[in-house]
Amino acid sequence: MPPKRKSSGDGHDQDDMRKKRFAYLKPQVRRVSERTIKSKWSTLPEPMQEKVRDMFRALERPVIVRQQNERKRIEAQAAVQAVVKNLGKRLPRMPFPPVTKDSVFEYEAALKEHSSLEASLATVTDSTDLLKAEIEKEEALLAKETKQLQEMEKNAKRAEAERKRQLKNEHPVLRQLSVPGQQSQDHTQFILAGENDFQTTFDELETDPGVVDLLKQLNGHLKSMQSNTAPLAGLSEAITRSQTALSLTCRPEE
Repeated sequence: MPPKRKSSGDGHDQDDMRKKRFAYLKPQVRRVSERTIKSKWSTLPEPMQEKVRDMFRALERPVIVRQQNERKRIEAQAAVQAVVKNLGKRLPRMPFPPVTKDSVFEYEAALKEHSSLEASLATVTDSTDLLKAEIEKEEALLAKETKQLQEMEKNAKRAEAERKRQLKNEHPVLRQLSVPGQQSQDHTQFILAGENDFQTTFDELETDPGVVDLLKQLNGHLKSMQSNTAPLAGLSEAITRSQTALSLTCRPEE
């Protein structure tokens, strides 16, 4: 008889099973070498063989009941009985793989493991969401600080440009006085320079024609101040002598 073609419904059923979101047993074909079968596989014990025969006999009833025609029912029963009888004769000589942990399917254990994996997945998902929220928070803070830094850099560049612009318009004398490192941190002291000191102090300023008149006026004012303070040179010593004399003449009250 020619082999029957597989109906297209079987392919649709398999696709539907793949799309479903529940656990199911997937058929898998494993190729075992003849050497492994002869060396590791063995026949079933007698009690197990009897259970297999009971399974074979239980398969006869659905096949017979399915047929409505009496003649076909008899033919189906005869065919099934022949197959069952043939399998029953070959059963004592059939090798079976050894019982392993993977060959035993425990539904309750599978459900328990599935629940444990779902709980672990939920924990990992929650942790991932928390980390994502924290990362977004840090990124927002970083963006804010970056914006502030850019604003500070713009202000610094603007201030530097303004300082350079003012430095260009500054007088050369003030530019030399404002050079960093030349200003002393001590308190400023005003000393009346002598006549010879004015020449050395303002030599570098005399090169500017616009400052010559100003220097002459300052020189005159300084000389006038020096002449006005000359009579007061011995005033400090006179005050000291007067205080000493008063302390000697002062007597305690009786």
